Amino acid sequence: MNRPLLALLCGLPTVLACEDETVLPDLPDWSDGYESDCCPGEQGTDTGTEPPIDLVDFALVAPDDLDYDVRIHQTGATGNACALTPGATVDEYVQMDCTLEVAELNLFGEGLIFDLTVPEGSCEHVVWMHYMYEAWEVGTGPDVVAITVDEDGEIVSETNAYGGEPYCDYNYSYWDVDAPNCCLGSYIVEVTDLATGQTEVDGGGDWGGEASDCYAGAAFEDPEVVLTADGWPTARIENLHGVEFYKRFDFDLLGDQYATNVNYANYYDPADHDGSVPAGYTGEWAVPTYRFVCYDTAEEPLARIDLVVREWNEESEYEAGGDPDTEGTESTTGLPLNDRQDWADATPGDSTWIQAAQ
Repeated sequence: MNRPLLALLCGLPTVLACEDETVLPDLPDWSDGYESDCCPGEQGTDTGTEPPIDLVDFALVAPDDLDYDVRIHQTGATGNACALTPGATVDEYVQMDCTLEVAELNLFGEGLIFDLTVPEGSCEHVVWMHYMYEAWEVGTGPDVVAITVDEDGEIVSETNAYGGEPYCDYNYSYWDVDAPNCCLGSYIVEVTDLATGQTEVDGGGDWGGEASDCYAGAAFEDPEVVLTADGWPTARIENLHGVEFYKRFDFDLLGDQYATNVNYANYYDPADHDGSVPAGYTGEWAVPTYRFVCYDTAEEPLARIDLVVREWNEESEYEAGGDPDTEGTESTTGLPLNDRQDWADATPGDSTWIQAAQ
């Protein structure tokens, strides 16, 4: 299986510290699979016009032309912009974690929008990969399916089979035709005939699962997504060679497809997950943050930004910079304050998979 080009964004110097190095696979061969949609001279805009903001930093910026408020800042420092100056050499590499703050209905009903800026002379290439998670647990099926029949050919016992058909716990389509098959690997079939005492072995088959069908998140919702042959979003590259670059990321609203905000809102509090992470973040191909990396010509990182999106349950708390996760009901209507689930309430603990509850 061809894996998506994710690991290059974690395979950076150890000062980087991905959320959990066990989550992502080792750096694959990424000689192909990058996709580029713009030439540097167009500054990354759809129209080829001059960028609407100053390109003074390698930065993520909240647009000021929206009808609602969005804030982006350095994580843990609300007064600091999500902006840095890439190092001139690999030894001067810099990294920043950032948070995008948005009210829950604006995220659900408007979508996710933010800008990327790259100043002139800073990056030879810029690569980004958007957040995604394992919605349905992926696993490898059993190696052997064993069935025993009596002298009339009736099944008297079976292992890893159901009604004589091979069965894998990770194939959720057995019980819901709209659910994915997340069972990987192959198997053989052993049929024992009690009448003869003989066991026949069949070469069996492939469990038929496709891991990418079991993932979700912004990487799949990107309107510019390019998928590999086996369904994975590719990392995206812009070959700048020192030219300034601007791009707006504009993800459509969630409200016409989903019931929660988890497809965009990747923020989580370990306290809500038994001191760990949501189960969906432990998947082998999970990408817990939106990642933007500035490279030199030899794929050595000069700068990196990791973005977390956090949704807020109350406008008053958002405006005051208070508690984003208030619970309870509204004083007049009795309706819940928390209208759209994030990871805290969608998958509490560290072993719950969101599956179709997105």
